[in-house]
Amino acid sequence: MPGKSIVIKGLINVIAFVTLSFWEFLYLELFLKKAVTDFPSDIIIKNVVLIMLVNLMLASILQSMRAAFLISCFLMLAVGIANFFVISFRGYGIVYMDFYAIKTAATVAGGYSYSVTPYFLAGCFTGAAGILTSRYLPHREKGSCFCRKRLIKSVAGIGACLIFTAWMNFDATFFRGVSSVTWDHNIGISDYGYLLYFTANAGKASVEEPPGYSAEKADKILSAYEAEEEYSGNTKTGKKNPNIIMIMNESFSDLRVLGDYQTDKNVLEFYDSLKENTIKGYVQSSVYGGYTSNSEFEFLTGCSKVFLPGNPYLQYMDGYLPSVISNIKSQEGYDEAVAIHPYNASGYNRNRVYPLLHFDRFLSASDFKNPLLVRDYISDLSSYQKIEELYENKKEGSSLCVFNVTMQNHNPYNNTSYEFKDDVHITSFSAGMQAEQYLSLMKMSDDALEQLITYFQNVDEPVIILLFGDHQPHLPDSFYKDVMGKMPLQFTQEDTMLKHKVPFLIWANYDIPEMFIEKTSINYLSSIFLDAAGLKSSNFNRYLLDLYKKLPAISSVGSYDSAGALHEKGERNNKYSQLMKEYEIVQYNYLFDDENRIDRHFKADP
Repeated sequence: MPGKSIVIKGLINVIAFVTLSFWEFLYLELFLKKAVTDFPSDIIIKNVVLIMLVNLMLASILQSMRAAFLISCFLMLAVGIANFFVISFRGYGIVYMDFYAIKTAATVAGGYSYSVTPYFLAGCFTGAAGILTSRYLPHREKGSCFCRKRLIKSVAGIGACLIFTAWMNFDATFFRGVSSVTWDHNIGISDYGYLLYFTANAGKASVEEPPGYSAEKADKILSAYEAEEEYSGNTKTGKKNPNIIMIMNESFSDLRVLGDYQTDKNVLEFYDSLKENTIKGYVQSSVYGGYTSNSEFEFLTGCSKVFLPGNPYLQYMDGYLPSVISNIKSQEGYDEAVAIHPYNASGYNRNRVYPLLHFDRFLSASDFKNPLLVRDYISDLSSYQKIEELYENKKEGSSLCVFNVTMQNHNPYNNTSYEFKDDVHITSFSAGMQAEQYLSLMKMSDDALEQLITYFQNVDEPVIILLFGDHQPHLPDSFYKDVMGKMPLQFTQEDTMLKHKVPFLIWANYDIPEMFIEKTSINYLSSIFLDAAGLKSSNFNRYLLDLYKKLPAISSVGSYDSAGALHEKGERNNKYSQLMKEYEIVQYNYLFDDENRIDRHFKADP
């Protein structure tokens, strides 16, 4: 019976379609060290549905289920392999925003060494089996692609895909509870499956106008911070404006914030010893293990990543912006602002972005002649000696303004060819090479900091130095288990905040009040620094300093209020949410409302 045969054939095709889609989900997760049994049934169904959506679209366009699965099985295998290697050096898989940084990631990833695991082999074997099985699916029936029956099937399939995609975008049911997991990609991917989490967060790539936004509201908020008294010169130095040195040190962190452990050498001996004319403490970073440029952006602009889903340097910088650099340059003595990053100039679009933030020069790796290398990167010592060289060669009577992003401590931390002269070992438990190599690098950073400050202690002109870390390093899960008593996937939000906590210091070779700041965040740091240096501030800087008193730390992971309570961005109808709403309005006016940006609020007082 022809009719019955067609029904049976159709049923077999449906079973094969669903089974192979499920098979793709299975091996995609193996590369992430996850088994299907690790997920609840609804999460499995949602992930498989997304894969089926891809396969249906391919099958409708190609008019062949066989061709569709050959492509998708290979694609899922490639994504799985890429995820495995990305996790090896960063700690979490590929997320949507990584596609904006693909050039930088490819350059850095070349410095890593990798090793396969049973999960990797199982993923490769299972993926290859999926591709092989796809070859045995039925070929496309002979005949014209444009016959009425085939066209109807194709249009119906494509239409179904588009309708389902539209429903996902306009109805929160499918992604309910998933897109809120933004403070730790690793946990989101682990809890919800890779494809479901990836798709949910892809929807957060754009920045929409905040509810209730208007340029008039931003103006009203910032007008409250107009300077009451005219700036009458730098009262901190008693002389000319100080030489300004700002350093964001790659992966500079104090792992003691995570828990108690002992080492055979004091890693931050010099940093710990600094007390006189020193302000120091801890800042919350919005990133962990990577995305250095996000921390740069927060510092240079005073904006927070909590309102920005992507990478500002790669996505949002398309015109000149007032910044801490333009504010410094508007003041007496600062003829030139120099950025230093001893690596590729094109990384994170820095060679395009720095001029937009009002830097006059950018020195990258090519500007270093015979530098000291630590592993494959230019050392902190060479980077700091470049600052000293700039100071010695600056125009007479001018003040130095330099922002230095170091490279020495960049991961990976498994280089077996480099020999440390003064390596550090953890003595309280058996640590792997990565943790100890990282701590050895940190000791070298501490030694380089001592050399830098010793140099500027002995100059006649006033100098003020800011140093802070961009993020903590990505270390093996076993390290966190030994120090914190739990694996990263078991971390609470409070635990994750500790992983985003990095030290900072402000030191001057003249008298400034000593202070310890237990909690702040990188978005406040430039305003705190301008105030410590006695420089003019903008209304925006004064607004941030006032907000800092109420919400001392704001990051994409969470925010602390003045009472020490931890908040999430999504909170509503309380004092915290109102303060955050105002900050978002001000930040949107600054970053995105080009036609109505109220520039006078973001520039230092004339």
